[in-house]
Amino acid sequence: MNDSAFKIIYLFISSFLFYVSVFAQPIETQYSVTIRPYMSNPYPENWASLKQEMINLGLQYDSAWDFYQSLESVAEDRTLLPDEVPDWTGLYERVGTPEVYDINDTPYNPSVSLKGEYADMYAEQVAEANAGRIWDPHSGCGQARGYPGFLKNGRPHEFAVTPHQTWHLGQARNEVRRIYTDGRPHIPEEWAYDTKHGDSVGFWNGDTLITHTNGTTGGWIGRVLPYFSTALESIEIWRKVDSETIQADIWLYDSEALEEPWFSRQVYKLMPQEEGDPLRLAYWWNCQEPNNLVTETEDGGTTFLDFDFD
Repeated sequence: MNDSAFKIIYLFISSFLFYVSVFAQPIETQYSVTIRPYMSNPYPENWASLKQEMINLGLQYDSAWDFYQSLESVAEDRTLLPDEVPDWTGLYERVGTPEVYDINDTPYNPSVSLKGEYADMYAEQVAEANAGRIWDPHSGCGQARGYPGFLKNGRPHEFAVTPHQTWHLGQARNEVRRIYTDGRPHIPEEWAYDTKHGDSVGFWNGDTLITHTNGTTGGWIGRVLPYFSTALESIEIWRKVDSETIQADIWLYDSEALEEPWFSRQVYKLMPQEEGDPLRLAYWWNCQEPNNLVTETEDGGTTFLDFDFD
């Protein structure tokens, strides 16, 4: 055997052993940095380096679906028994300001690589905002925010977990997102059509929920934030990391709008409840509730109508 042939065989065996050593591990070990986060602080002192590891992880896959399938292939458990359902009860408030999607960003400067017309559209939004004009179709009698903008709503979030479905509910605009964990695939292409929240499927690995979403209408996240195309898809890794915190590591993929996946960690904190006066979701609708009535100002602009809760 000549040296060239020996080197080829050596490289093949080395690569195979590396693949086995990585992908044969339980999901907790293989992706421990992702789904076994720091319990006491979602953004620890080494968050910058940890976040870069997450970004690099997303770059290993051409699509969110490939990422999802790789996690599914090594998951130990994929379904929940009735007595294994985690307790996600309560109302939660997203950590961070609504002006940014990634908590580490600053307004008008998201940590995302846009391309083509989507980069141009965002540049136009920023120019308009700097001139004092911020467009938001959701401020008046607008549409539901949809996915993924729904994730960054600061208003209360609620989660209803069952062995076969998880519902993510939002107070604003009565939004409900269903994640199917009963083993069903995505809607067949010949039946599928785009919706605000898309089609979400997932599986459980212990107390960790892994989801894949596609079939959205694209749209955008919020005021002075990027637009997406209908090619948008995502993988999310959800876990209740302590008694008051639900955390989601999210990678957004969009072959038409994004140069590379956009990673963020979204954190939701349990809202305090007063004894004898528990909080509940208030199902507001923009055109019917006084806090969302928009009136014209003297200078031709718009503002919210003054109101109080009394």
